[in-house]
Amino acid sequence: MKAESIRINSKRLNDRIQEMAQFGALASGGVKRLTLSPQDKAARDLFKQWMEELGLEIAIDEIGNMFGILKGKNADRCIGIGSHLDSVPTGGRYDGPVGALGALEVAQTLIENNVQLNSTLVVANYTNEEGVRFFPDMMGSLAHVKPEEVPNYLKAKDKNGITIDDALKEIGYNGGMKCGTLRYNHFIEIHIEQGSILEERKIDIGIVQSVQAIHWLKLTLIGKSAHAGTTPIHARNDAFYALSKLSCFARELCYKIKDQLITIGTIEVKPNVINVVPEEVVVTLDMRNLSDDKLKLAINQIENFIATDESFAHIKVSKEVLVNVPAIPFNENVVNAIDKSCQQLGYSSYKMHSGAGHDAQILATQFPAAMIFIPSKNGVSHDVDEYSSPEQIEKGANVLLHTVLHLDE
Repeated sequence: MKAESIRINSKRLNDRIQEMAQFGALASGGVKRLTLSPQDKAARDLFKQWMEELGLEIAIDEIGNMFGILKGKNADRCIGIGSHLDSVPTGGRYDGPVGALGALEVAQTLIENNVQLNSTLVVANYTNEEGVRFFPDMMGSLAHVKPEEVPNYLKAKDKNGITIDDALKEIGYNGGMKCGTLRYNHFIEIHIEQGSILEERKIDIGIVQSVQAIHWLKLTLIGKSAHAGTTPIHARNDAFYALSKLSCFARELCYKIKDQLITIGTIEVKPNVINVVPEEVVVTLDMRNLSDDKLKLAINQIENFIATDESFAHIKVSKEVLVNVPAIPFNENVVNAIDKSCQQLGYSSYKMHSGAGHDAQILATQFPAAMIFIPSKNGVSHDVDEYSSPEQIEKGANVLLHTVLHLDE
């Protein structure tokens, strides 16, 4: 069989996605599979079993990243494909597993059709992409490109004081390979879109050209508690009032700066009593833009507002930057290979940007990389109602397969 006529086994891939969803299954139909939990261990064990059954060489690094290695003719060339298996607390079945299991299916299809690549193919499951239990998110891919940070990542604790190091040892995935050992010539990740562009336009495949910049900021606002019934408005140092003004300013800023997004995601109020003026507010801001310069402008304007607005006049403010990831353009050669694969397969495609962070975004800081998006119903993700059809998943995996073949030439 000629390589250009090869297709993945859709039923096998979709059956595996549903089988993987049993680990951490919720009654609602979604999945709760937090990083390095017992449920994650069960998912990893099955993923490892499937890779071993294919005869892939298994490697696990210090942060628990899993790799299935299919040796090619040229040991000096390497193509990475994959994603992650962890989920958010009320997640769906597709965010992550489509990419990890789609990569596995590509490897199996090549093996079954006796196609030996010139390049070594690496099927990857990256640790802690979601960043729910441990911070930072995308930790596994960060460790891959910044192995010097691994000692710090291993010390990261969950809310119960359990470290990454403890959790890896508990589930038996504290591997011996040094992070960053595998060096990719190319990396490709399939993912559900997590938006509605492809569905609205009735497009089969999104060819992702870049991922927007992300800046997470934690603010602690400290005023002074006071009696709600006896303290005049003019005499209050109300931390929550300052936050409310900041929230309105941030929303206005999103209309003034092109492509700007700002989300106030978490709020903690103290003393959190109905008849007491709030003394302390701890809040997080998620700020994103396709342009590093525009994001920097938004950050500066937020800081200027805090420094000058009357609501902050008697509020002490401390700031902590949690995440600062620049906008990442994906590699033109990989993008073109995806485009060529869509044309060859007869699938409609659309070149677009990603609003969410992904492992491929981190890996692209060192390796030529790009992403393949498939439609997600109603644009839903990180939710139990997340859904991509078997046909959409099949098309994404076929594009991944043929992108690998093009890049291997």
